[in-house]
Amino acid sequence: MHVRLSASWTDPRGTVWAVGDTVDVDAVTLAELEEKGMVEQPAGSGSTETTTTTTTPPKKTDPSKIGPGPSAPPADTESD
Repeated sequence: MHVRLSASWTDPRGTVWAVGDTVDVDAVTLAELEEKGMVEQPAGSGSTETTTTTTTPPKKTDPSKIGPGPSAPPADTESD
């Protein structure tokens, strides 16, 4: 998962990362960085989980097709 660093960090391979860099880390490394306070938290976020939000646009409606669909029961009719 990608996280933004709030402090400089040297990864296990020896690469030096600066404050504000975004790095891809595994869950264990993320937990270690969070424990040391080296990961920026988004404003208003109280959770340490990284989530992805996907939004789908609303479906467009066809005004000529408003009403009961094919699974609707038959209309009540009066019998003589």
